[in-house]
Amino acid sequence: MLTPSFCLPSAIADLLDPDLPPLGPGTPKAGFDQRIDETSSETLFGASVASPAEADCCLAGIWLWNGFLERSHDLSQNIDTPEGSWWHGIMHRREPDAGNAAYWFRRVGDHSLFPALGDRVKKHVAHIELPNEAQWLSQCTYWKPQLFIEACESARRDSNEVVCQVLREVAAIEWYTLFDYCRNLARGNHQ
Repeated sequence: MLTPSFCLPSAIADLLDPDLPPLGPGTPKAGFDQRIDETSSETLFGASVASPAEADCCLAGIWLWNGFLERSHDLSQNIDTPEGSWWHGIMHRREPDAGNAAYWFRRVGDHSLFPALGDRVKKHVAHIELPNEAQWLSQCTYWKPQLFIEACESARRDSNEVVCQVLREVAAIEWYTLFDYCRNLARGNHQ
């Protein structure tokens, strides 16, 4: 099981299904929709939110983690920031709609998180024997969203359980990295 490199406050962790999301759409996790609906940005980030758009990014991510792709999409498509586009791209990657995912990742542009995310992925897979189609992850020093879209598409087609598990873990690293970044911006902590 993947252990994130940082811990989330219990108010947020309690809103996330403990299992890693699938590479595809999966099934919405029963009971989480009510909990998320009853949660406000203020509950998650404190009395005041410095960036409502980034707070909405976090909510889009929480909906997405729990398999509520439509709810996540409703939020992310209305957030005109690179992070909003990133959540939108992840949602379409899971849908799966590779072309639409690639479009939204092009809108993300060259994000400042790509080097850190690449390093985290490289460290995570360092001791995992990867099949040829996933070898690029072991040399990842800079996140390449298009390569990851292609890897997810290939893994879903080929149903290679080892590759699917590694890619689910990598997708979780991406989720945690982006979520933490958005959470900090929502609270006014610039990185």
